[in-house]
Amino acid sequence: MEPPEDVKDNFAKELYGESVQLSKHGNNDHVLENLDDPFYGSSDEDYSETRVLDNENKLRRVKFESAGYRDGIVAGKEAIAQEGYNFGYKESVLDGYKFGIVRGVSSALAFLPDELREKLIDEQETREKFQKLHSSVHALSTEVAMKRFYETLTTKQGEEKSGEEGPVSGSVSGSGVNATSDLGSYVTELSFLLEKSPKIEVKLDT
Repeated sequence: MEPPEDVKDNFAKELYGESVQLSKHGNNDHVLENLDDPFYGSSDEDYSETRVLDNENKLRRVKFESAGYRDGIVAGKEAIAQEGYNFGYKESVLDGYKFGIVRGVSSALAFLPDELREKLIDEQETREKFQKLHSSVHALSTEVAMKRFYETLTTKQGEEKSGEEGPVSGSVSGSGVNATSDLGSYVTELSFLLEKSPKIEVKLDT
């Protein structure tokens, strides 16, 4: 005996409804799986653009890192150069100033007329020594003077570290100036000659 028509209709609706629900759940699971893919729904063009941007960011980072390294090295070099300049200036400014006075005074006396030079310097021997001092000082080029000063400075620093005082090398030239690398010997000679020439007023001490 077959069931009534209304029972058949209800049973068909129930089966159809369950199949529809199962179909919906299956589709939702598929959607959730696809959502886990970062490029789901993206075209090949979008994916290519993303890779290009990523590469550009990497190149930009490398570029700025390199610029940072370069600027850091330059800043370090400038700091060392400034430190070296400060040290060199401190060590040489006073000696350079005094050596400049030697050059200036000896040159001024060398180009004075003989009668005026005789009025300023009484002794003939002293006048001759002034002339020899002028010749020996102006025979030095700036490069040679700097080299001699550096040699004297390094020798002095070495002696201070060792706690010993090295012997003074060199002989006395005709002007009375030690023929050594020490530029201070020219200052010493000028000071000696000025003591014998009281009419010439020059201050070597600072």
